[in-house]
This record gives sequence, structure tokens and C-alpha cells, in this order.
Amino acid sequence: MLKNIDILCQLQVLDKKIRIAEKEKERLPKEIEELEEKFNLEQESEKNIKQRLEQNLQQQKKLELNIAMNNQEINKYENQLLIVKTNKEYKALNSEITHQKEKNAEIEDQLIELLEAESNLEKEKNDILELLTKDNKILKKEKEKINIKIEVLTKEITQKEKGKIELSKKIPDILFRRYQRLIEHKDGKAIASIDNGICSGCHFRVRPQIIVEVAKSDSIITCENCSRILVSPKKTAKEN
Repeated sequence: MLKNIDILCQLQVLDKKIRIAEKEKERLPKEIEELEEKFNLEQESEKNIKQRLEQNLQQQKKLELNIAMNNQEINKYENQLLIVKTNKEYKALNSEITHQKEKNAEIEDQLIELLEAESNLEKEKNDILELLTKDNKILKKEKEKINIKIEVLTKEITQKEKGKIELSKKIPDILFRRYQRLIEHKDGKAIASIDNGICSGCHFRVRPQIIVEVAKSDSIITCENCSRILVSPKKTAKEN
């Protein structure tokens, strides 16, 4: 029976390593997701800047068209000045010319603001493009590293699973199935040591008679509270 207990302890060591490897394997893709999410946000930012630039240029064209139309009006009124016959008509035309020039002055102020905004947007665009180029390289490199880690972990898990199968053949099938149920339903811990009279699995106080029986290692003894297989502290020390 001592041999069976030793094998059960070895199985739990393997299962612990398998669980750690599986958790790490499960976690690693999330790192890629976070990097991709960051990169996608940067791409959205670039798209937004390009849209704002396009809108800015469209506004500039619209204002430039308005200036051109106003200039046409100014030219028309200036030509009419040459043929007016009364002082009243002359003043009215001059007033229209002044009005159109004032409108153009306001539009030119708006154009200057748009040009300044365009300059800032171009800088933002160049900055985000530089960041995208850098982060795209980082993303590719990190993906490669993480995929290699996942591959290594997959091989490690497979190897340890094979080792577990080989070990399981050395104990009765019914005992292995019992162990496996405990591993699955007891948070990966089928074997628990008795530490200062306490079950390390559920922290339940173990009766003195049970402690004596466990120390003998003549049979499989389980915790009366959590059903884990109990072993002496020396056994779990071998696990680690």
C-alpha cells in the first residue's frame, strides 16, 4: 500500500504541473488579445484623424469657393462703378463691395484656423503612423514569442499526461479512478497531508486514531470531511 500512496503523490505532483501549464497556456492568448486591442484602437485613431483631415480640406475648399464667388461679385460691382450715373448708385455699389470684402476677410480668418488645424492633424497623423509601425512590429514579435511558449507548454502538458498514464498503470485501476475524481472535484488536490492534526485540504481536525492509521500506510485513508486521501507530512514533502 505504501507504494500506491507514493505513486498517488507522484501523480498529484504531475497533475499540479499540468494544471499550472494549462493555466499559463490559457492566459497567454489574452496577452495577444490585449496587444491587438491596443493596436486596433491606434488604427481607429488613425482613421479618425484621416476623416477629420478630409473634413478640414472639404471645409477649406468650400470657403475658397465662397471667396471666389464673393470676388466675382466684387468684380461685377467694380465694373458697374464705371457706368453708374448717380452718386446714390455709386455709394450703394461701394457699400456692396465693402460688404463682400468684409465677408472675405471673415472667411480668410476661418481659413487660417483651418490651416492651423490641418497642420496639427498632419502632425497627429504622422505620430500615429509612426506608433502603428512600431507597435505592429512589437505585435508580430510578441505573437511569435507567445506562440512558441504555447507550443512548448502544449508539448510539456502532453509529456506529463503520458507520464501520468504510465504511473497510473502501476496502481489498481479503481484507485486511479478514485484519485481522478478527487482531482477533478477537489480543485486539483486529491492528496492532503495531516499538518498538526489538521487536514491540509479542508482544514478539518483529524481524529487521533485516523492519524495513527495514516502513519502506518497500510491502507488508503480518507478525510472524514472532504474525502481527500490523507498522507503523512513526510509524503507531501517528497511531492515538493
